[in-house]
Amino acid sequence: MGAMRPLVGKLDMLLQAPLLQGCSNSKRVKRVKDGMCLLKDDVEKMGFYLDQLSEVEDPSLAANCWMNEARNLSYDTEDYIDSIIFVRPEHPSLVPNNIKTTWSGLKFRLCLKFLGHAKTPKTQLVIIAETLSEFRMYVQEAIERHQRYSLHSCSTLKRRLVPVGPTLPIPTQYDEEASHIVIDGWMNKFINSLVADVGEDKQQQEQQLKVVSIFGPSSLGKTTLAKVLYRRTGKQYHCHAFIWVSKKPDMKRIFCDILSQFQLPDPPHDFKETDLIDNIKKYLQNKRYLIIIDDLWETSVWDIINQAFPKGSQGSRIVTTTQIEDVAVACCCYQSEHVFETKPLDDVHARKLFFNRLFGSESDCPEELKQVCDEIAEICDGLPLATISIACLLLSQPVMSNGLFTSIHQSLITCFSAVPTSERTRQALNLSYNNLPRYLKTCLLYLIMYPEGYTFLKDDLVKQWVAEGLIYTTEGQDSEEAAESYLYQLIGRSFIQPICVNYNNEVLSCQVHDMVTWYMILLHTSPQKRISSWQ
Repeated sequence: MGAMRPLVGKLDMLLQAPLLQGCSNSKRVKRVKDGMCLLKDDVEKMGFYLDQLSEVEDPSLAANCWMNEARNLSYDTEDYIDSIIFVRPEHPSLVPNNIKTTWSGLKFRLCLKFLGHAKTPKTQLVIIAETLSEFRMYVQEAIERHQRYSLHSCSTLKRRLVPVGPTLPIPTQYDEEASHIVIDGWMNKFINSLVADVGEDKQQQEQQLKVVSIFGPSSLGKTTLAKVLYRRTGKQYHCHAFIWVSKKPDMKRIFCDILSQFQLPDPPHDFKETDLIDNIKKYLQNKRYLIIIDDLWETSVWDIINQAFPKGSQGSRIVTTTQIEDVAVACCCYQSEHVFETKPLDDVHARKLFFNRLFGSESDCPEELKQVCDEIAEICDGLPLATISIACLLLSQPVMSNGLFTSIHQSLITCFSAVPTSERTRQALNLSYNNLPRYLKTCLLYLIMYPEGYTFLKDDLVKQWVAEGLIYTTEGQDSEEAAESYLYQLIGRSFIQPICVNYNNEVLSCQVHDMVTWYMILLHTSPQKRISSWQ
């Protein structure tokens, strides 16, 4: 039920609230419980309509307005119920401030304050019953508007390219093979040259700090290369760190992150940037280190970060990744030979990535599907994220037949022909997202409330999804195990990328892919805009 499912769960929880269980007035309690049941039925109906409209290809302005109102109404209702379940009414100062600034939200903040000042359970029950009744009135009005504006007619305009089949096979570990295919396609020369430098004899190691920059558009594998390099060579250095910068970096956070990865004590809170820089520089003096600086956007940021690294002669390496050529050149002191430009995969590695993701290997592809699969792989133009997204889209279909794949190929031609190659990854991402099962969409949408580039600990994220009621389980199924399978499915589709992986290939921490973050923000704030209109 998308946004409505947590609310339905909270209504069930409210039935067990101490206030209802401890009241001796059975008639008044029955009135409240009956009101909750009626509200729950209406919320489920509104949720059904919302789910239908969320699948529309290009919803009208009226449909978008209705969906926003329905979501905000569900959030207001959920906040009110949370206040009854989790906040002690005798403390009005604990009334939450996160209820939306809609008319219903403002009105129910007043109701919460009245509830906080109510002296007896009888008075509190009266307020709860009246408030739930008014919530139901707003929900019924939303349902009536849906019918009045004939929004049900939009449900035939499905957004998905093809009907959704069963979910992808549920992985229990991170499969790193795709990363190696991308690397082997066009980056081995870069890695081998860098590894060769650090593997030379001691005399040649006595050299100045070397800075290498990986430059190229988003989604071509810059971060993937940096991560593989970090894992392959990191242990050859006295110390190493992998830091993510972003467009609006918090410099103190970056320097504290470096110190943390060096396993040094946390600095005092009153430390300034200059103090942190001095600490890092002092620690790295006479040490051989590897630093990966991912997603640089401005030379001014590089100038600040670079102050923390001593220019010794220990054979140290700094690798930066950026989408801006001027930044890449500046990082390397304008030595263009140290700038590596990422390019799309060649035909051989692009096909290998596509077939491995779809069938396990090219040899496992049915003979009747090889030609159409070759044509589909070709249309992805060697873009790794686009290739993986389309392969996952095909893998999610209920059957694999030549007729279905041919139909999808024709649809992809229509979809991709109107956009330049640089936009095809975004179009593929759009198609892949629209074909996600609803429960995965909800979990992915949950992540955009965190700052861009936020690193999630897997165990914490799993618990958050469960606590928010986003996990569907069958009888006897553990909710945290189900949530973990959701995470690996999103990783498999490249919406989420692992940050830290242990020796058993179990993901310990992860981030949302940067392109996915911007797509989700656009989708959340302006659903009527198409992904191809991104700037």
